[in-house]
Amino acid sequence: MTESGFILPMAAGAVLSWASYSIVAHVSIKRQISSLRAISWGILGTLALVLGVCAFSAVSAEHTTEKQGAACSDNTPECYAKAHHNPVRQCKQVMDNKATFRHVWQESEAQPIFGTYLWHDEKKRTIQAFGQQAKAINSMNMLIPLQYFCVFNANTGEVIAASFE
Repeated sequence: MTESGFILPMAAGAVLSWASYSIVAHVSIKRQISSLRAISWGILGTLALVLGVCAFSAVSAEHTTEKQGAACSDNTPECYAKAHHNPVRQCKQVMDNKATFRHVWQESEAQPIFGTYLWHDEKKRTIQAFGQQAKAINSMNMLIPLQYFCVFNANTGEVIAASFE
């Protein structure tokens, strides 16, 4: 859920909490209900609120999944790979095993391992992904930028080829 998606549940939760507290406080004062009964009502109200927020979150998650499906309707290779099998870890392992030099991966959430996805064969659903989040370490311990690619079947996740360039 995005940041703006949290505002509505938080506001609704605050309003419902305030309303529940006000009702329980009003009823307990006017009818002179015991503290134990007022606490029980408060617990039941809180439980109802938590269940309501959970239900709202579940519905929001379903809508988010539907939006992602709609965004992938244009059949771009990146979207197709991420919706099916995107074997990033397997591609990295193949490249690590093939490398004859020391290298480091510089991955982060902001900079994914693969930045470009192209169809290798659209009919077979094979995709070629490219990236630049690795650096070679030379004899003077300097980091040298590397480019790499991975060809994989997006339906099965099978890595066909992967290598540094």
